Formats: sequence, C-alpha cells, structure tokens
Amino acid sequence: MNYYSVPSDFKKETIDEYERLNRQYDDGMVLETYGSITRGKVLASGRLVRQMQKIDFLDLYEYIKYSSARGIGFNYTLNPTHFQNREFTEDGVRVTKEHLHKLFEAGVRSITVTLPSLTELVQSTGLDFKIRTSCLCQIRNANRATAYKNMGVDKIVVDESINRDFYALKSIRKVFGEKVEIIVNQICDQNCMYRMFHYNMISGDPDRLTSQVSINYYEHRCVLQQLKTIDNCLKLCWVRPEDLHYYTGIGINYFKIQGRHAFIQGGDAVKTVKAYLDKTYEGNLMDLLMMFGDLTKFKVNLDNKKLDGYIKPFVENDRFCRHNCSECRYCENFLRKRFDVAEIEGIRRMAAEFLGEYDQYKKLLASVKKEEIQQLPTDINADFDL
Repeated sequence: MNYYSVPSDFKKETIDEYERLNRQYDDGMVLETYGSITRGKVLASGRLVRQMQKIDFLDLYEYIKYSSARGIGFNYTLNPTHFQNREFTEDGVRVTKEHLHKLFEAGVRSITVTLPSLTELVQSTGLDFKIRTSCLCQIRNANRATAYKNMGVDKIVVDESINRDFYALKSIRKVFGEKVEIIVNQICDQNCMYRMFHYNMISGDPDRLTSQVSINYYEHRCVLQQLKTIDNCLKLCWVRPEDLHYYTGIGINYFKIQGRHAFIQGGDAVKTVKAYLDKTYEGNLMDLLMMFGDLTKFKVNLDNKKLDGYIKPFVENDRFCRHNCSECRYCENFLRKRFDVAEIEGIRRMAAEFLGEYDQYKKLLASVKKEEIQQLPTDINADFDL
C-alpha cells in the first residue's frame, strides 16, 4: 500500500474527494493532509504566510474534525529553519507551548518539525504528538537518519536531493524502518545554492523580516536555477508516477506531494494525487509537479511519456550519479534525443531577460550610490592590528 501526504486547501469538498479516491484504489490512499494556521498568533513554517489561505484555530478544528470522521489524518507544519532563538527564552518557550496546547485541543496529533531544539520543546509538553522531521533537516544518509530515530521522531522526510540515490535511500530505510517518506513533485534544483537561505528568509515571515525584495530575490533565482541549463529540468529530483515501483521495491511506501503555496494560483491537489494513484500520467510533467497551478510563466514542456527509461541507470547502479555534470552529460544527451532543445532554450532566454529586468535586489543595490556611503576618516592608520 502506498500512502500519500498532500497539502491541505482546508476545503471539506476536497476531503470528500480524497475519501472517494480511498474507496476507489486498493493499493494507494491519501493518508493525511498537512498545513498550518495563517491567522492570529502564527508561528513560522516552511511557506510564506501571505501565499496560503487564511486559516485560524477554529477553521483548523472544524477541518480536522471533518477529516478524521472520513478516515483522513492531519499533520501540522511547524518547520522553520530558524526560530529567532525564541526557543531559548522563557517567553518564547511559554508562547510556543501555549500554541502547541491549542493545536492539541484542535485535534492535531502529528507535527512536522525541522529544528532539533523545537523537537525537544514539543516533546517537553508531554502531549501525545507524533513528530516528523522536515525535508529541511537534510537527511541524506543513514547516520543522520539514525540520529533522528534516537531522538524519538516517528517519521522522517528525506532530503529531496537523494531521490535518485538508491544506495542512500536503501541505507536510510534499513536503519530507520518503514516510516521513511520522500517528496515526489519537487521542482527545486537538487544542488541549488540558494535553497537553505531561501527557507531562512521564509522562516522570518511571521516576524516581518521578509520583504517583497527578499521574496523576489529568491523566487526569481529559483526559476533561473531550474532553467540554468537546457537539461536542468531533468535534474529537479522529481519522481514520476510511472517510477514509483522503484521506490516501493526498496521498501519506501510513504510519499509526499508538496505545494501548499500552489492553491492561490489555481493548484489542484486532487488531480495531482490521482495521477500518482493511477501510477501513470499523460501530459507535461512540469504541470504535474506544480500541482497544475500557475506558478511560473516560464514552464518547460516536458512530455512525461518521453521520460520512460530515464531513471533506470540510477536504479541499476547505486553510484550512477556523481554530481559532476560536466563529465557525465547523461541528462543532456537524454534530453537532446527526445525533446525540442530549441524550444527549451527559448524559454531559458525569455526567463533570463524578464527576470533580469525585474530584479528588485539589483535595483536596490544600484540605488545606494557611492557618494552616499559614509567614508572612513582619511587619517585612519592602515597598519592597525586586527
């Protein structure tokens, strides 16, 4: 049985659809939805508050009650990559514990956490929460999985960058057990240098440490990373519905669909999870990965069926990918044989031109003129001892 964790749009009619799908399929089910409140006293998670639906504690309580009655669980995302060090202050601990008690009263029994310190804080409440590590914990090997197991977490979501590293996945599955989950529709570049810093920016959202300049900076560079080479669309760590059997074959049966931010752009989680339940999909893979939401105007047309066989070398050779594309060129050669490279190159150029023109950070940097910078005193001793 394959189990799916899908982003919540907090609509009862969507839960009805999941209940219908669960009755329809014998080998797969929507186990739970996940999300967080965005109104009232909000604690950070892995998404910008302003990019999600407006949900308060009462909405959460009613949603969980409705979901539970239909056999579908709920996981609360409390997964910032930093907490402004509030978890190390008496006031911060008090406020967080109050929040956790409210979550428990609302029916939350499962929480996704990133910070080890926050994990210990949740455990200290004595409340019966099952704790899951976020993919942002960067679990990439058996040793780190073991460390979290020893910490008492119930489930781990591995770093998406190892989705095609079957040696690492098998090792993690062996030491941790069955509750290993992977994200199937990841659209981030697996070696993106901005990734953790992007999440650090998001984690400051409830504290108003973000701005449109910072949001623009990371979101635009995210798109540029996706399109940095013509073949990078093949390196985004996604898992096609047709390739799920390679993962179930090594004992991984928990799959997560990401995209809480896609709903305000027309995202369709039901359509997305159904494709994975069907284990087949006809159309542009990028549409599926983005949950059919209008997340970017610069979307490569990647016919999913033309990707048949792409992942086989990764499966058959545990060490196939050495993360040195300049020497390997497997992805580039595969792409050139099956896709219109000129079309992809055209999209890359348009993205670079448009996003370059509307780069708010570069405009900010240029706005501070040299003559406005306070100069050091001219008589300063350049030989002072640092």
